[in-house]
Amino acid sequence: MNIREIRSIYIHFPFCRHLCNYCDFYKNIPKNKEKEYEAYEASLVKGFALLTDLLKENDSTLGALNTLYLGGGTPSLWGERGAAFLKNFLLDRNIILGPSCEFTFEVNPGGWTEEGLLAWRDIGVNRYSLGIQSLNPHFLKLIDRVHNIEDVHETLNYFSSKKLSFSVDFMLGLPFSKKFKRDIISELEEILVHDPEHISLYILTTKAGYIHKDHLPDDEYIEGEYLRVSNFLIKRGYDHYEVSNFSKKGKESNHNLQYWKSESVAALGPSATGFLKEAQTRFKWKMTQVDFVLEKLTAEEMKLEEVYMALRINRPFDLSMFTDNLLELEKVLDLWQERKLLNTRAGSTISLNSNGFLILDSLMDDLFKHELV
Repeated sequence: MNIREIRSIYIHFPFCRHLCNYCDFYKNIPKNKEKEYEAYEASLVKGFALLTDLLKENDSTLGALNTLYLGGGTPSLWGERGAAFLKNFLLDRNIILGPSCEFTFEVNPGGWTEEGLLAWRDIGVNRYSLGIQSLNPHFLKLIDRVHNIEDVHETLNYFSSKKLSFSVDFMLGLPFSKKFKRDIISELEEILVHDPEHISLYILTTKAGYIHKDHLPDDEYIEGEYLRVSNFLIKRGYDHYEVSNFSKKGKESNHNLQYWKSESVAALGPSATGFLKEAQTRFKWKMTQVDFVLEKLTAEEMKLEEVYMALRINRPFDLSMFTDNLLELEKVLDLWQERKLLNTRAGSTISLNSNGFLILDSLMDDLFKHELV
């Protein structure tokens, strides 16, 4: 029997200092930190046993990890306690970090201590994702971030002065952006002073009943903001390698590339989602009990997912693998090329540029309409 080794895992930490009004990730504010952290840690122990059984049932196991991503929530709140727990958790289960493992740790301004960060570095963390979102104090308040602008500058100064590998999370399409003339390029200029290796720029998506839903900028404004930011960062040496992500050469998020390449990723923690490629199975952990829901994908669903994910990154991808109608595919690709949506093209092997990323859903509709996927 051929046992497949899965070399990436995502672990979800479900606690925050504050629940921002737009965020729909699973998280809560602990009323009794000691008790709730203890319960969470116990859930990881129980959950890992279930994960091991699931992998075994699908002829898989965890190998030496190439990527480990600790997200949330605000994992930096777990501090030294969390680092000690996870170190023992991994050791007790013979989970080892490979020699070049990318271990990413999410940090929010105002939600970390140097002692905590040092403890995490000692167990292998070597990449940080900083939840900055904006460098304008007015917009920080509008999106209900609990940190203030002083926390933001303290965090950026610390990570840049220590020459740590870090990514910055930033948001587009914020409420009142048009009315108050948000100068996002000026904010990014300030960010680049700190020389981040990677920048994630997300268009704000909101849940039902969002308090500022009537004050969000229109699609035309958001499209313009997206393209301005993309052009600016490309000119400053960043590769727009994924719809929402920019990096310096060789500094892409290896963990997230696993998802975009439709590769297997294990997952642990409430609401975390994993994927087993060969088994064509997605699994999502429940929020309030240690159990998961399985979703078996059909061959057609797998094909659609692989195409959609592959088009999200600017790596050459051969669309002819998914259709016999090469003449019709050629016509569609010719149209995309005429519209200047392609970064590269060699026959039916393409990658999108920033203009193509912006209308990816519309391009998928083109493929559907012509029955190419």
